[in-house]
Amino acid sequence: MSPAQDGIPAGELLDQAPVAVTALDRQGTIVFFNQYAGNIVDRKPEYLGRDIRDFHKPESNAKMDAILAAYAQGGREEYCWRLKRGDKEFMVRVAPWLKDGQWAGLVHTVMLLG
Repeated sequence: MSPAQDGIPAGELLDQAPVAVTALDRQGTIVFFNQYAGNIVDRKPEYLGRDIRDFHKPESNAKMDAILAAYAQGGREEYCWRLKRGDKEFMVRVAPWLKDGQWAGLVHTVMLLG
């Protein structure tokens, strides 16, 4: 059952969840991110409508390009990896975003470990 069906505001729950959630369209444009994303990854309101590649390092862009290409070709697997930044470690997951059964982009989540 969808939280919206129960009258629970999904956006409010997403903002309070201890995981950064970012949605990209098929071209890699940032179309959504929750409030927590601004706490642990570089997400600011002015990034909405901009290409994620403008804010990532070249090696991250290459990985994102490969994932977007795989999804464009019909792939639907999830990707998961660990990332270290200074003394912090993160778990990154990327999954296809499907709208009405069609690929619309991807959902990118980041969780701070430890």
